[in-house]
Amino acid sequence: MKSESAEAVQVQNATVTVLFYDAPAGLEMYNAVLTDLQVSQSGRVMIPESFRRGKSIIAVLEGECTILNSLGERVYSQRTVG
Repeated sequence: MKSESAEAVQVQNATVTVLFYDAPAGLEMYNAVLTDLQVSQSGRVMIPESFRRGKSIIAVLEGECTILNSLGERVYSQRTVG
């Protein structure tokens, strides 16, 4: 038999990149890397309410990601030729 201390649940920490818009109707997409987040028993990363407040989260990516291009950047970078 295993002792109870050997069966202790290990706390998992995760690093994620979150893609989001300002709520309720932001037009520019932002990203943020969050580290040392708790992971639930079901495997979901627990994003703090303090971070989620005022944002429309559209994606949570595993690890630290670099966003090379996004739709908002293309829209704002186009010039009108006249």
